[in-house]
Amino acid sequence: MTDGRGRQAYSQEYAAAHGRFSVIPAGYVFLFDDAGRVLLQHRAATGYYDGWWGASAAGHVDAGESVVHGTVREAAEEIGVVIAPADLVPLTTMHRTGPTTASVEQRVDFFFACRSWAGEPALRETKADDLGWFDLDDLPDQVVHHERFVLERVVAGDLEPITSYGFEAERVEPGRAGSAEAVAADSPAEERADAASTGLSFGVAHRDDVAELIAFWQVAGENDGRPTDTPEAVARLLERDADALIVARDGGRIVGTVIAGVDGWRVHLYRLAVAPSHRRRGIARELMRRAEARFAAFGATRADAMVLERNDLGRSLWTSLGYSEQLDWRRWVRGL
Repeated sequence: MTDGRGRQAYSQEYAAAHGRFSVIPAGYVFLFDDAGRVLLQHRAATGYYDGWWGASAAGHVDAGESVVHGTVREAAEEIGVVIAPADLVPLTTMHRTGPTTASVEQRVDFFFACRSWAGEPALRETKADDLGWFDLDDLPDQVVHHERFVLERVVAGDLEPITSYGFEAERVEPGRAGSAEAVAADSPAEERADAASTGLSFGVAHRDDVAELIAFWQVAGENDGRPTDTPEAVARLLERDADALIVARDGGRIVGTVIAGVDGWRVHLYRLAVAPSHRRRGIARELMRRAEARFAAFGATRADAMVLERNDLGRSLWTSLGYSEQLDWRRWVRGL
């Protein structure tokens, strides 16, 4: 079938054979003022990253609508500004997947910058509860992960025109480099590259990591007030729940950990630690994103973490991740 200009439409047979996979397109625009600050929305009541800061305006592209038109429309609907299509400056096109393989997680995001518009930005919809201008070198702690990645790469000056986020990291065993079969076999689904931290990969720990984990916690963990870790204890954890211990690696070396424990009734967080040489790179935030996604898959509605009162660094980190101290509870312990 063709239209009046001779363009062909896909046949039903072709669609049946090739239409099993789809991605959701979305347009994002970051407004920048004369001082170089970026306008961000504080998300609310959406069911996705509520309480986090996101792009000045963003939304799904409707069927039959171009991404440019959709982004201009979203800016008008969300913050009441009029943007001329020519004033949308492309930043990157990002192919993105989320922490699960659900269809809704498969995305293509088009990011734009804009420095000229008509009207005063103001909230027009209920999916955000605040607007704020921020210096690029002083962003809020909680900026939506893939959007923070774009802004950080803008600051660094190395944002590629085509980017991907959240996909599997290629891991090839020594002596097997260059083998497509080796890459496929050695790239488990839980091991994904974090585009926000170049050179890092995230996955779960394995039995052959036990000795390295214990040595790592001696350097990077808070060791006061808890029993000494033993190889046997760590091995038991991995045998009981192989996905509980999430790790970050740099060149194969463990540089970050968190234990996302599920006991069948509640969920708990332990051993959130990042190597001193790798801190302030978003590793803890990415580890926690994966831990919380794991908890959500179990249907959990609240997670807890135990933090020593005098662990100022830990308290600051947990606060930045959106956790708050619960003063009406006390922990009771007994050695076994």
